[in-house]
Formats: sequence, C-alpha cells, structure tokens
Amino acid sequence: MRGAPASTIAERTHQTEVEAVVDMKPVSACLALAVLVLCGCATVEDAKPQQTPAQVKVYREPSSRDSLFPMLFAVDGRPIAQLQPKDEHSFELQPGEHRFEYELGLYDCSARVRIESGKTYVYRFAQGCVFAAE
Repeated sequence: MRGAPASTIAERTHQTEVEAVVDMKPVSACLALAVLVLCGCATVEDAKPQQTPAQVKVYREPSSRDSLFPMLFAVDGRPIAQLQPKDEHSFELQPGEHRFEYELGLYDCSARVRIESGKTYVYRFAQGCVFAAE
C-alpha cells in the first residue's frame, strides 16, 4: 500500500489552512461588531463614580403651644416622617440640593439644604419655621 503523494498532502493541508482563515473572517467580524456594540452601551453616567448617600437625622423640638399637632416632614415633596414632640427620624439622602419642608398646624415651612456625599447631618425643627442644623 502506497501513501498519497507528498504534494497532494501538502496541497490539502494548505487548502485546509486557507479554508480555516476564510471561515474565521465572519467570526472575527461578529466579534468586532459585538465589541463595538458593547462599548456603545457604556454611558457617561456609568463612568461617574457612585456617590455615598448622606445620613440625615431630623428632630422635633418640644413646645407647649403645638404639641397636639403632628409635624409632617417631607423632602422634595416626598413624605418622610410624622414627628411628635421629641421624636427623631433617621434616613439616607443622595447628595445634592434638596428642599426640606414641614407642616405643623397652621405652619407650612420649607428651606433649601445642600447635602454632601458621605456626611452626617442633624436638623432640629421647631415652631415658627425653625430649621436648625447642628
């Protein structure tokens, strides 16, 4: 039994290598397209570092004149807590400009506050639209 001529084996090997390279072109094109699509999905917002929420504690000062009414406290129009005299409430808040507001009987008060990342804030509220930061 004689083997196939060397030139035939070499030609077949070369032909198989060429076919493999030709077959890889669509795969390479698909991979390149996938990389471009994935890179395009990243947004500038994804690149921003995440800011740590601030810790906020609010406290209602006691008062003999308004102790019958609950104080309704909200941030940016979103209700947060209902406070009785000497009550406190803690929560996390994202950094930035916010509007603190409360309703107490006839009083409807608000104040703009600036909250920084990772800090702790304590606010005392009292009758007469008093927002005191500690």
